[in-house]
Amino acid sequence: MNFWNLAINGWGNPFYTAAVQSGTKDLPSAFYGASDWGNSITVDKPPLSLWVMEISVRIFGFNPVSLLAPQAVMGVASTFLIYIILRRHSSALAAILAAVVYCTTPIVVLLSRYNNPDPLMLLLMLLAVYFMQLAIASVRARYFLWAAFVLGLAFMTKQLQGLLVLPSLGVAYLCWFQAPWRKKIGQTIAAIGTLAVTGGIWMLVVDAVPAQLRPFVGGSPTNSVLELTLAYNGVDRVIQKGDDASTNLVPQQFRQVESDAGIARLLNPNYGQEIGWLLVCGVVCALTVLLLWKLLSKTPETRATAFVATSWFLVTFLMLCFMGDQIHTYYTAALAPPLSLVIGVAVDLYVKHRRSSRMIRSAVAVAALGGAASSWLLLNSVVGWPSWLPTAVIAVGALGATMLMVVAPNRAMLVVGVLVTMSALLAGPILTSLHNVAVPHNGSNPVSGMLSRNTGSINRFLDEMQHGEHEWAYNIAFGQRPTAGLVTTLSQSSGCTWAAATYASQTAARLQIESDRAVMPVGGFAGTDPSPTLQDFINYVRNGKICYFLGHDDFLATQTAPTAVVEISDWVKANFQAETMDGQTLYDLRPQP
Repeated sequence: MNFWNLAINGWGNPFYTAAVQSGTKDLPSAFYGASDWGNSITVDKPPLSLWVMEISVRIFGFNPVSLLAPQAVMGVASTFLIYIILRRHSSALAAILAAVVYCTTPIVVLLSRYNNPDPLMLLLMLLAVYFMQLAIASVRARYFLWAAFVLGLAFMTKQLQGLLVLPSLGVAYLCWFQAPWRKKIGQTIAAIGTLAVTGGIWMLVVDAVPAQLRPFVGGSPTNSVLELTLAYNGVDRVIQKGDDASTNLVPQQFRQVESDAGIARLLNPNYGQEIGWLLVCGVVCALTVLLLWKLLSKTPETRATAFVATSWFLVTFLMLCFMGDQIHTYYTAALAPPLSLVIGVAVDLYVKHRRSSRMIRSAVAVAALGGAASSWLLLNSVVGWPSWLPTAVIAVGALGATMLMVVAPNRAMLVVGVLVTMSALLAGPILTSLHNVAVPHNGSNPVSGMLSRNTGSINRFLDEMQHGEHEWAYNIAFGQRPTAGLVTTLSQSSGCTWAAATYASQTAARLQIESDRAVMPVGGFAGTDPSPTLQDFINYVRNGKICYFLGHDDFLATQTAPTAVVEISDWVKANFQAETMDGQTLYDLRPQP
């Protein structure tokens, strides 16, 4: 599914596409991850995933397929790693089922066909788990250093989110690596150093460069990668409960009266179609592994893998459930690898101990019923699927659970029972993933599945945006649609570093992509970054570096506090004559003869 109909997503997320375009035109832009090759501001993530896409674009040209194909390959590679990690010590049935669970998870399919950094992060996290396995199985610490190295790259991809597996790997290494404690502690210190150097060297270099010699760090009010890491991409995401300046303006019907944080968050209309299908099943499987720990093989690698799968799943699950309100639907992708692994570990326990343990049979049956119930709930929560489908899923799921409870007389009957169960549990995810493949996705927050029946859900809000409502929000999430006349004007401009300046970043990105001229995203992603300052902007204009300014009064109306965007817009209006082009307000900033 990753490659079929791939071009339907076009430029995917223009915010990152524009940065890839910039990186192919200017090496400093590539190094910093700048949004434009005038190097005014960076995107809000480190540039590793951009570098991968830039390599593809340089080889195959700048087009949607060459941009999105690397993520499709990463999705396949991650699926293969899920299989390999489990197959080292588990049955083929458990490893295959875990891989199928992963590759049919809707958010995984969606992002494997998109240009967000998540697919690379997930691949690197799984690779770290694999290296941990090799370290414990071979009793060679160098593999643990390789695990630290690739985790550093995961940090370079999406910062702190890429380290969610770190605690599990560290504990597993200390508990199951067969070596004296003094040696293990020394090796752990070396691994921490490796991770710090790999993940931190780019950050340190950027912050060491004088601000006037590099782009502004997008997402950081103080122009610091360290602040971006610890605040915008770190603590703020976890504990912040208040909305930011842009989300505070979402219409009331699309906002929760209180935070939706809680144990059932991932089953609500905003996240359920992404990851919720097998969530209850995964929780039951994790608890089963912990309760039946004695049934696991006593080999260090087996127990270390089971511990990593279970603890990684529980840590990520609880983090997503209780983190602050700055959570996006696609963050749920971080749960897909450990969810698949923990289901695989539980299935392997069932395969090996189903005859001797009534408890494992009961637990797997409960997990199957939980998965079927979740699918019934989610299928009923959306419009578009046949009315009989939820009932069929719950009925087949109940049949499968019953078959799993009974000791199969032979392996063939076991396989039949598993297939019946999985046909019920995977019906919803597969259908939703096929829907993801069949319809286009673009903008900053792609969502999976059919339209929710809940009128206050995120996908309802996004749907209304795409049908002409909430124009200011559309400009932030998707970017204003470039008109032919405006694109022609910008593409024919010359003598300026930036063909135009505008806000917010998605609008600037779409103009830059279509015109093939650098466009300055004033204020960064949501127009709230102090980049450039008013004085810097005035200097750029006086030096002939910006040809045009594109204004959006509907967006300015959303600014609740004085920002650089407001100050710059007011100055432009006071000093230049507005003209209308294709219904858009344009200011010619070029020096007049």
